Parts: sequence; structure tokens; C-alpha cells
Amino acid sequence: MSNPDFRVIATEKGEGVTYTCGCPCVPTAVPADGAPGFEHCCCGKVHFAGAGAESALTAYLAGRAHRKREPRYTRGLATVGAVEVAWAFPQE
Repeated sequence: MSNPDFRVIATEKGEGVTYTCGCPCVPTAVPADGAPGFEHCCCGKVHFAGAGAESALTAYLAGRAHRKREPRYTRGLATVGAVEVAWAFPQE
């Protein structure tokens, strides 16, 4: 799977990273205070943006692993400008 088309957009909370999801949402992760921001979309896709995005995503998914209906994910990394992005999309 190739990386989604991540891009930076302006939000009320500052600059965030989004992508074209395919559902009605506009999933946007906004980093804040040196920590990555994240968005878990209604369709199950999740992404973190900012310094430490990969480790934050790993911890987030580990915390959800005990759920009975939690899907298996395909994961990836990207860089948008200077922003680290880590993503996990449910496997079909």
C-alpha cells in the first residue's frame, strides 16, 4: 500500500495534516505543545502527525488491542514538509 496523499491544512487549532479519506470526514491531526496530534476517522483509519508520531501510534494501537472488534492494521510512515506522520488503516 502506498502512502495516502497527506497534506498540511490550516485549522482553527493551527496547522494540521490531513488526507483524502474516501468517507465524508476530513481527518486532521494537529500537533500541539511538542506532542503529536491524532485523528481516528469514522471508517477506522488513524493517523498521528508531529514529533514522535510513530511511537504515539504504536502506544495508541497497543491500548486498543484488547478490544474484540479491533481490526488488523496496515501501517506506514510519511513526512509532510518537516512533519512526521504515522498511519494505520484497517486491512480489508
